[in-house]
Amino acid sequence: MQRFCQAVTLALSVLSVTRASPGLFSAEEASSSTESIEDISEPTGSPRLSDIEIIRGVNLGGVFLIEPFIRPSLFDQFNSSSPSEIPVDEWTFTEKLGKEEAKRQLEDHWDTFVTKEHLESLAESGINWIRIPIGYWAFNLTDDEPFVDGQIPYIERILGWAQETGLKVELDLHGAPGSQNGYDNSGHRVTPEWLHSRTNVDRTLDAVRKMTQLAVYWEDAVYGIQILNEPSRWKWPVSDILEFYNEAYDLVRSMTNDVYFVIHDTFLGPNEWSTLVSSNWTNALMDTHIYQMFDNYIITLNESAHIDMVATMAENVTRFDRSSIGVVVGEFSAATHDCTKYINGLGRGSRWEGTLEYVDHPLCPFENCTCTGDYGSDYTAFSDHYKRFLRRYIDSQLSIYDRELAGWFYWNFRTESAPEWDYMLGVEQGWIPKFPRTAIPMTSDEESEISATDLVSSASLSPTFTPYVIFSVLAFALILS
Repeated sequence: MQRFCQAVTLALSVLSVTRASPGLFSAEEASSSTESIEDISEPTGSPRLSDIEIIRGVNLGGVFLIEPFIRPSLFDQFNSSSPSEIPVDEWTFTEKLGKEEAKRQLEDHWDTFVTKEHLESLAESGINWIRIPIGYWAFNLTDDEPFVDGQIPYIERILGWAQETGLKVELDLHGAPGSQNGYDNSGHRVTPEWLHSRTNVDRTLDAVRKMTQLAVYWEDAVYGIQILNEPSRWKWPVSDILEFYNEAYDLVRSMTNDVYFVIHDTFLGPNEWSTLVSSNWTNALMDTHIYQMFDNYIITLNESAHIDMVATMAENVTRFDRSSIGVVVGEFSAATHDCTKYINGLGRGSRWEGTLEYVDHPLCPFENCTCTGDYGSDYTAFSDHYKRFLRRYIDSQLSIYDRELAGWFYWNFRTESAPEWDYMLGVEQGWIPKFPRTAIPMTSDEESEISATDLVSSASLSPTFTPYVIFSVLAFALILS
């Protein structure tokens, strides 16, 4: 990977943004993003959103908030360190390297991990939206935090590319001060402290304000603002999260009516979503994330049961009253196992092999549970049967998300070594369709072949896990009811 080198190159990259004006924030402003920025405008008139087509999007995850499973090479450089010293998130990554070296490595990453060619390829495959996760420290960084800033010129470069390629953009605040959930995807894997401090809330709102300013400035590209990704309902009362949502709504709407206001469901079931929504909101979307590999029961299912579970998990989502707020699946993937390197967090094992903390035996639906072959990181080792399953599993999800909801964003646009999480690889290899849907549905011959091989896969289930499978379906139906 070529290094980005010097600040001169950064300045040139900012100037290369394909827009008549140089961008909302200069490179100098971006490198000191805690400075105040003047409000740009009052609300900008009637919404542009009534003509929006189905959202068919991907996440540009792991770019402006790095995650170990998306770009493991950034973290593998520390393998010679003792386990307690190995970084597990962006906070500890920058803390370990120091600001100067961290910024050098991250500038190279921002400059190369997503390119204009990637966006053009996505558009050619039928993608019409991108969701850009961003940590708060791109907008609001204090001296006592190890993070580095400087992301804004690269974000604006992507907005320029999106404008050129006809892609609509959702800007997503993916990490908040104090961490909103304690996961590495918030930037800091730690006991969350976000709502324990009014200062944290104010800094979060400041990041939302600056993100909305980007949306107003890049009005031809940005059509959505997600005010915060995955705040944890297990840590704070839902009423406190709703209070933040209302403050953020008033802030965004004081600046523009012409973007979607997007909230996350906080991991509540659809029957409780109404507690997160205010009746006076307009142009709002509920973001829900649907995965089948982070549950000790669901991971024991065989392939046919995973496909059946798609409809079970989506049933109450589609029943939710969407007259006041639309629903978008903001994250999903082709994965049904947790073998992917670092997917449960760096330094943690897997349910599949029984090496994850508090899991005392392998939970895969086979007698022999190994993260190899169809469940390894080398997609060239995937069997034809498994690739056909991936096609069928993706099709079962898209048949609901694409037809019955406001749309979807696949996680992720690309990865280094996580095939089922890599949209561009899936399109290239044929288990993800292009749009219009030219890759699937499958022919009747292919369906028959899969049905026959599924019977063999079902027969290979370990009798030890059959009760788990039965219990899984019943338990999850109760949870979603």
